[in-house]
Amino acid sequence: MKLSRLYVDGLGVFEGESIGKDVVSQGELVFTTSPSGYLKSITDPSYSGQILVFSFPYIGSYGIDETGESERPRVRGVVINHVPELLKSELSEYLEKWGVPGIITKETRKIIDYIRINGNKLGSFGVNEFSDPYRSNLVKETLEMADTREGNVLLVDLGYKRNILTQLNNYQVSIVPYDRFQIKHIARVDGVVISNGPGDPSYPGLAEFVSKLKGTIEKKPTLGICLGHQLISLSLGMKTEKMKFGHRSINHPVTDLATGKIGITTHNHGFAVVFDESKEVRERYRSMNDGTNEGLEGKNLLTSQFHPEGGPGPIDELGVFEEFRRLMYER
Repeated sequence: MKLSRLYVDGLGVFEGESIGKDVVSQGELVFTTSPSGYLKSITDPSYSGQILVFSFPYIGSYGIDETGESERPRVRGVVINHVPELLKSELSEYLEKWGVPGIITKETRKIIDYIRINGNKLGSFGVNEFSDPYRSNLVKETLEMADTREGNVLLVDLGYKRNILTQLNNYQVSIVPYDRFQIKHIARVDGVVISNGPGDPSYPGLAEFVSKLKGTIEKKPTLGICLGHQLISLSLGMKTEKMKFGHRSINHPVTDLATGKIGITTHNHGFAVVFDESKEVRERYRSMNDGTNEGLEGKNLLTSQFHPEGGPGPIDELGVFEEFRRLMYER
């Protein structure tokens, strides 16, 4: 058995069985409580820059036979309590192919409890040195190729999940990376989707794009998801704040303030919008766990902090994509 070492800032070093690639890798330690969909989590662009700790004690039970949320893993490492022997090599070879390190350790609960008490901490595989991923443009790491087809819905790519395209399968979707987006791109479309993605929404490299969003909202029905929700909120003059350890799971209850319905939703974010009622939009969704803002609504606008496309998780919780269709049809 080959050993791996995981260093946790302020907590110490953990030794365990190595899976994946034996490389030095540094990132922010975060945890998810999802019991399934581990491959979707590993390939979720929103986890770029992060070392993902799985709280569920049994990961890898169906190998890697699952469609990912992007073409490759996005995490900087994985921390797992137990992987079944029968499928361990399959998962390990998959991670190794893409250069991702991992560790199997019985101390996952200790690490997670530490994060819950002290907030997200930096971690490192192989060396006792730490690097803050938020100092770099994590969105740049996730961008896919542009789709130059003429579409009636424009998806602005900040690290989008493939399940978003599944939810938009009734439309012709064109895709443009955020750093190539221009207001002229929305002239011929019926609606615009600002995707999810990783990192700090107030990162300076995103400021130019944020400045274009208010004009987009004024001209076309716009849906913002996760990071997209946060960036739209910034464009309206609101603020965001870093959460203690974020929301990452598939079972967070959210209230739709317009209908009174409660949805069980998928989450993956470490920053939250500080809602400001003076900004001429309504608060549409709110977390039942901690009361943080989960989405906005305006004349031409709908946003959700949670992931209405699921992946992993439920995809029918509050009908966000149906609401977006209504905005376009009414237009």
